[in-house]
Amino acid sequence: MNYPDKSLFERFIIGRIRIEAKGNLLYKFINKLKDEKIYCKKQHMKGDIFYFTARRSKKKAIILISKEFGIELTLKEEPSLTGWILKYKNRFGIPIGIILGVGLLIYCSNIVMVIDIEGNEIVSDREILTALEECSVKRGKFIGDIDFYKSEIYVKSCFDEIAWIGMRHTGNRLVVEIMETAERPEMIHNRIPCHIVADKTAQITKTSVTSGQLIKKEGETVKEGDVIVNGIRADEYGKVTFYHSMASITGVYEEDATFFCPSVQTERNFSGNVTEEKVLDLFSFKIPLTFNKNPYKDYNVKIQESPMTLFGKKLPISIDKKLFMEYKSREVLLDDDQMKENLQEQVKLYEENFLSECKIIKRKCKITKKETATVMTVSYIIEGEIGKEKELFIKDNRKPYVVGSKKDD
Repeated sequence: MNYPDKSLFERFIIGRIRIEAKGNLLYKFINKLKDEKIYCKKQHMKGDIFYFTARRSKKKAIILISKEFGIELTLKEEPSLTGWILKYKNRFGIPIGIILGVGLLIYCSNIVMVIDIEGNEIVSDREILTALEECSVKRGKFIGDIDFYKSEIYVKSCFDEIAWIGMRHTGNRLVVEIMETAERPEMIHNRIPCHIVADKTAQITKTSVTSGQLIKKEGETVKEGDVIVNGIRADEYGKVTFYHSMASITGVYEEDATFFCPSVQTERNFSGNVTEEKVLDLFSFKIPLTFNKNPYKDYNVKIQESPMTLFGKKLPISIDKKLFMEYKSREVLLDDDQMKENLQEQVKLYEENFLSECKIIKRKCKITKKETATVMTVSYIIEGEIGKEKELFIKDNRKPYVVGSKKDD
């Protein structure tokens, strides 16, 4: 009475039952099962009890045959998928949940859930994602509706730094591959003829000339615009040579800076009031979870995004929280000490930003009080770089006049 072994399918999908049969007409009962083509497995006799297993679907037929021959049955059903479904067949939420789960799985397999950008260094991910959104490529987009060719052309046209772009998808993951243009090296115009001239009126303290003719010595005073290193040189035969002058010229000069502090200032402080707004981002559809509106005129916004994950992958479902924090402004009247402290802070920032590469030899501060403000004027004596390049503009087919050159015979 054996049949081909499909035990795993029968055990876990179709289901089977273990049966103990006891009675005086056991052999007639067994022959009847065979005539009805009810296949039994794992058959054995122990005493006057017949043990066997059968498919779950034959349960009713076996019970009817046992009643016909007066056989006492003990049935034990083994767990299976079919048995579980039949057990909960009247609980509609379970099959509905299974159907919805399968539908969601199919849907999520055909939409963009993750966008990975590879190969970009100059252009940021945020800029590329913004360009993709302009051609409707974003999380939650149905993959079949994406025009990859047009999207690639559009993103490439948005950025001069992108030399090539390719888009592909693996499942619900969209991969954007970027190849950027090689960064152009900084052009150094070290062959253009030029002088080194004084950037400020100063006394020269140190010179270091790499190229060109030094015409001002250490200790001399130069005015702004005076030539310190000449880029034109003529020999005794009247041959003129043009140089790209290169030199480091250090000098001592004076410089004034003025700082201003109003006596009445506006101070902006957090009031402590916060309004929270929650939105469910469901495949790019915004569904409000709260109905609180921002009631503040002056506020800061803090956005918190909490994406849902599945097996470590971000889903296109998230809860976005916006925190509106109220700020209030008030006018504050500063006293003399506070204004002085404010001005000193301005001086400190100025020196850190503009005079960090110079040596401050001396500073002299002068404070002037006005009706609505206090003004501080700082006079500096500074030692620093005073030379700058000044390009020589030479007309074609014209020989420049150079002092001291010999005239042709």
